[in-house]
Amino acid sequence: MKKHPHDNWGEYYDFVYERSFGSYYEGLTQATLQVISSIEPRGTIIDFGAGTGRISIPLAKDGYFVQAVEKSFGMVNEMRRKAKGLKSMLNIQNSSIAEFQGESSDLCLSLFTVLSYSISEEELIKNIEVISRAVKPNGHFFFDLPTSFFFRVGQLINIDFPDLKRVVEISEGPEEDVYVYHERCSGLFNGNEFSYEDDFKIRYWDCDFVGQLLTEHGFIDTTQVFPQFISTGSNYKLYKKQ
Repeated sequence: MKKHPHDNWGEYYDFVYERSFGSYYEGLTQATLQVISSIEPRGTIIDFGAGTGRISIPLAKDGYFVQAVEKSFGMVNEMRRKAKGLKSMLNIQNSSIAEFQGESSDLCLSLFTVLSYSISEEELIKNIEVISRAVKPNGHFFFDLPTSFFFRVGQLINIDFPDLKRVVEISEGPEEDVYVYHERCSGLFNGNEFSYEDDFKIRYWDCDFVGQLLTEHGFIDTTQVFPQFISTGSNYKLYKKQ
């Protein structure tokens, strides 16, 4: 089976992020949910790159029907564990964006740098084609793209707590705008020691270029701004399907 980013630490993902960022991480989640509810007060949602269900699960609990799409089997396993009892409102699909098969929705999400996992133009275009088909007419696509500074900063995280040691670095890759994400982490989770390493490629995508592709696939930019996410290192965008 092909290894995907985060496969070997889905079980620890929530703990690692909550411990790394504390109340900021919870605040980001709540701010994201509030924006989603303002975009789509009710209806159907597809969460591309759903991870362990950080956004999908609370949306399902709030009454949205959610299709959660995640290609990492490690993350999907954890999401399924957390989502017991939500089967009628949450459909979990272990697949990439390009492999998605499901009903179109009122709102599609691609949050927490998900589009940066598209390494080639061909892959990005294919993903946008799928997203375009997945959004109903007059529906919306809400996503973020990391800024160029995010990729140039070098060391993103360096934590040395008694129960968590974590280093995350980004270095230049073999091609222009392609970078390599390196993570080394160890700690104590539920009384048990753990450790993992994760290395994969990510890519910087220019907002104007992605916007052009979206326009070609039937979207228009709402030009809405989201000041609540200014400290995230990403640009958040909302496009509407014509």
